[in-house]
Amino acid sequence: MDSLKLSLRLPKKEALFKLNRKGITSTIGYLFTLLLVLFLPNIYSAITTFERELTEVARGLYMAQALVFYPLLIIFLIIAGVTLISGGGLLLSKVLKRKLRYQQVWKMTAYALTLPLIFSTISTYAGFPDYVTVLLFVVPISYLLYKMITVYPKRS
Repeated sequence: MDSLKLSLRLPKKEALFKLNRKGITSTIGYLFTLLLVLFLPNIYSAITTFERELTEVARGLYMAQALVFYPLLIIFLIIAGVTLISGGGLLLSKVLKRKLRYQQVWKMTAYALTLPLIFSTISTYAGFPDYVTVLLFVVPISYLLYKMITVYPKRS
């Protein structure tokens, strides 16, 4: 809960530095929990709307996929997505000549994803066009990364 409160306060310097002191395990756990909560309606919908005429074996397999493989897919997508976005953040930190290591940028990106993910999830459920959903993800994450990177001092 502390991570969520601090993530919502980004790009403030105090929140940024407190979040960067957290371990990588708690960061990944936070992202997993956030995405699980955001995609819970999708999981519920998938479980309740599958075809009623399936055999018990097929139904059991479907439930196993929804309850076991979906969270594993979420973990993979978390790590891959944060890694790609933080690569862009590291490139931005080099362009801005800031003293940052990849590990710092990765954690910053992970926590900065909170608001953009909430915005894009709400816009998806509200039925907005895909380009609006993408904009509601890309613009805030770009802004937050830029503001957080500029908090750090320039290289000497």
